[in-house]
Amino acid sequence: MNEHRVSQLLDEARYYEDHGMWLHAVQVFQRLIDAFPDRLEFRTRLGTVYLEMGNLPAAELVLLQALRNDAQNPDVLYSLGIACYQSDDLERALFYLQQLAGRKLPKVHYSLGLIYWRQGELAHAERHFRLALEYQPESVDTALALGETLLRAGKALDAVTVLATAAARAPKDSGVQHTLGIARVAAEQWEEAILAFRTASTLDPSNEDARIAMASAYMKLRRFDEAESGLKGILHENQSSVRAMLALGKLALLKSNKQRAEEYFRQVLSIDPDNEDALEQLRYFTPHDSSASP
Repeated sequence: MNEHRVSQLLDEARYYEDHGMWLHAVQVFQRLIDAFPDRLEFRTRLGTVYLEMGNLPAAELVLLQALRNDAQNPDVLYSLGIACYQSDDLERALFYLQQLAGRKLPKVHYSLGLIYWRQGELAHAERHFRLALEYQPESVDTALALGETLLRAGKALDAVTVLATAAARAPKDSGVQHTLGIARVAAEQWEEAILAFRTASTLDPSNEDARIAMASAYMKLRRFDEAESGLKGILHENQSSVRAMLALGKLALLKSNKQRAEEYFRQVLSIDPDNEDALEQLRYFTPHDSSASP
């Protein structure tokens, strides 16, 4: 098989991969491996195809065969790490990926960060996410992962710094704006949180979470009219929004309107009888303790 034919087959494989025709791609790469058993890139590509198919044992087998020929090959080591990660074998994933930790490969550090996150080792996760972001500053996924790690570690101000930088880089990304809002809430920056949630909901009008979070921030500032307006806007669009009803009930309590609060909580239970939040709130009501104010 000459190089021209190899190039044709690689084009065919790329087409099959792009269109999710994984079995066809497997057949092409197997032909290439049979013709060139020492060319590791074909085994690596075949392993990647098996990963896309979700056939993790086959992916690992192919990649281990490649590793026998080149124990330090970064593509093979990375693919093996990902295969083990997807198999929930985190220790083996670390074994393979840590061999690449000295290289300036953002995808490696990002993957290591994810593994340490899942293991609850937040300091290690933070370190690797920071390295990944240093090597690839434009990565929104890495910025979000680092921001969420910092929030989980109780470093709200650091999370705000990271996410604000990401928001400046990707001003149209609603997910970044939403997470930035969460970080600003954790840092008790209520006005800035409102701005972030408003931007997130403008970019993605279906993001009910951001609109409810914005209403909660308004409540913290005791700007009750703005909170109520936002929550009623959600109910106008979705009359079954349990979260908006719960928030309106809590808002009514803040306004000392127990009767109205009880109405909202009972309305929640009419939709979701097992809603723990509403049931907990109603524990504090009796038939004689509701306010008569409208």
